[in-house]
Amino acid sequence: MQRSSGTASDNEPGEHPRGAVRGGDRDGSAGGEGEQPRGINRAGLALTIIAVLGVAYALLARYALDRFPYSGDEYSLALQGELFARGELRSPAPPHAEWLRVDHVVIDRWVRSKYPPGSPALLAIGERYGAAWLVGPLEAVITLLVVWLTFRRVLGPRRALVGLVALGIAPMFMFEAASFYSHTAANLWLSFAFAAIAAWTGRPRDRHLVLAGLAIGCAFLTRPIDAVLFGVAMLALRSPRAVVITAVSALPLVAVSFWYQGAVFDSIFTDGYHAYEPTFRALYGADTAANPMSFAHLFSAEQQYNHLDLFRSFIVEWTATGAAIVALVGGYAIKRGDPVRALRTFAIAVIVVFSIALLWTICDVDDGPRPRYLSIALIPLALLTAVGFHPACRAVASWIGPRLAKLAVVIAVLFSLAQLASFLRDRIPKIWVREGLYQVAAARGLGADAVVIVRAKYPSRYARNGPWFDRVLYLSAPPETTVAEVAAAYPGRAIWEAHEGDPWTLVQVRP
Repeated sequence: MQRSSGTASDNEPGEHPRGAVRGGDRDGSAGGEGEQPRGINRAGLALTIIAVLGVAYALLARYALDRFPYSGDEYSLALQGELFARGELRSPAPPHAEWLRVDHVVIDRWVRSKYPPGSPALLAIGERYGAAWLVGPLEAVITLLVVWLTFRRVLGPRRALVGLVALGIAPMFMFEAASFYSHTAANLWLSFAFAAIAAWTGRPRDRHLVLAGLAIGCAFLTRPIDAVLFGVAMLALRSPRAVVITAVSALPLVAVSFWYQGAVFDSIFTDGYHAYEPTFRALYGADTAANPMSFAHLFSAEQQYNHLDLFRSFIVEWTATGAAIVALVGGYAIKRGDPVRALRTFAIAVIVVFSIALLWTICDVDDGPRPRYLSIALIPLALLTAVGFHPACRAVASWIGPRLAKLAVVIAVLFSLAQLASFLRDRIPKIWVREGLYQVAAARGLGADAVVIVRAKYPSRYARNGPWFDRVLYLSAPPETTVAEVAAAYPGRAIWEAHEGDPWTLVQVRP
């Protein structure tokens, strides 16, 4: 079965989509190119690009982001990864838990992350080897490999390279790959689901749907709403059987999620967000702790303005430069009757479903890339970009000539990298400030007997004590808490005060 998207004229001379060539192609694969007069080994080139991007993600994680979980979300995930690495689901909370609150960590009788277990489970693998910071880059590399193989099978080698680059250099994908955010893990699982659905649209087999369901189930363990929305987008396939088989296949992993909630939060019906809500309200007030998903946000002019700005940011700043426009060309280029039409429809459905769902969520400024909740849209966007790239280039070349058209592509790639650099230029000094407290404490030689009262605007962003509180103890006590009160609560321990700044000041106030 021919599985190209677009007409034969979209392919280079001698290049054929999978199914239109025989098994003995020059690149050694049934789905590769036929004759390659220019001697291009696109498989080798693609693997080289993936390797180079993987190294780039690791360098960003190691040197730009300093292997430090900057945001509270990242720290919470890393903390649960530490617990899992020790074979624990939660750890007992020490006394005075009200002074130990930290963003996005549930601390009552027990200490644990508010987030689902999928991403921490993967971080735990890296934690066991002292390299949790490498997990994100490795997840991203596997995602790129799966996406490239999928695109190569359904679009052909030439377009697959375009899709690979469009995804790999997207500033959103690059940044998340270097961080501790769970979006990279979710993209990993849903790349497998996307590959299974792509296979099913080309040659329907129930086993493809089973694989899609298992992958969506893993995504549910990582980011439940993303998994559900991805499943909702499958309705665009107009096959009740496909939806049912996929959903049933995901159910065992959904059941694991409910079991986890019961084991960690004492009720299968209580997720970490609800368990953390009292702490969130105490730290930031009822307005900030409002339900992040509510139909009321649809009627908020402020929130809808924020959403428009978020979409602008996603299109202009966080995807490969020009990818959104090229994707529009790609969506139009796949006509009725094309073998990839069903996959194109599903790709558009994923983008639309995630965009609509975002409209009833809170979209305020936080300490992460604001459009990150659209991260799953990067894969279908890359598919449409891969299809639209060559028609768009031909159109541009007809206006400005082929040389300037090629130069425009180079500039687009450089602009994508420059956009990420622009974000890092703002983020890196903030990382220095947030980890500066721990660096100062280490430089002063503070040990496990030291108690540090964090005097900052938001002390709960800094009271990072790990799951077992066996290191320097950082307190996110209210501003009115006195040194005498702390000394009485921790007799025999040295008391220090840390004042937020660049650099932090650390003063011993009780020997």
